[in-house]
Amino acid sequence: MKPILKSNTRFNVTNFLNKNIKPKSTISSFYLYAGDVEIEMAKYGHRIICHTNKRFVYDFWRGVIEDSRFLAETIESIFPKLDNQQLDFIRHHWHNDKKLLNKNCLFYILNMCSENGYMSNGTIDVSRLNKLHISRLKTFKLNNFFPFLDDGKEMIDCLQRAKDTDYILMPIGPYSLNLFEYGKNKGPEMYTFNHREIHTKVKDLNKKCILLYKNHSALFNLYKSFNIKMVDKYGRVVDKREVCEDLIITNF
Repeated sequence: MKPILKSNTRFNVTNFLNKNIKPKSTISSFYLYAGDVEIEMAKYGHRIICHTNKRFVYDFWRGVIEDSRFLAETIESIFPKLDNQQLDFIRHHWHNDKKLLNKNCLFYILNMCSENGYMSNGTIDVSRLNKLHISRLKTFKLNNFFPFLDDGKEMIDCLQRAKDTDYILMPIGPYSLNLFEYGKNKGPEMYTFNHREIHTKVKDLNKKCILLYKNHSALFNLYKSFNIKMVDKYGRVVDKREVCEDLIITNF
């Protein structure tokens, strides 16, 4: 099953994860956005509960699950009326739209037309979204994939709420020093990660945790007491850092 959203960070780790964790597990995933890792694991048969503290991310995925065809057909009707200039203006205000359907449509359109999957930065080009993409959205059906809204809460503080679960999954992405992370001008769809706080929480958490990062040398020191698997761009486990693309970091 191909992803229905453009991801700002792709991981090639699902084959390894699906083969190395308990079949038909219940997995609580945090920081839901494009959902590509979660979808692949749900398709494999795991039950995925996807946490986000961003209501419009939750609303979009609820709209997809409840009636992806209706959402896609609405997008088909409005998208041809939009151009790059209009979308560049809309990107700064879309999340304040009072109509849920409008907001869900704009979430999808801006994500797909963005060069990097973010609505708030990067160039916008309407040619990036085509009929094949919308057709893929229209036929999206998936069991075992459940969005969950942690409204008004910090994601890192919600890990303890995942009680009836076999694993906690956090697809984080690139590592950066917090002094640079907090200085950035971030859009409302973008998560902020405090990597040392995540490490501290996971270290003391009595749950099996899986953290997904892009390769960075600092992570080998930060998570030196954890198990780290290095994965190349083809999804193969490797033992050389220079060909490593993704890191699978676990506390078990």
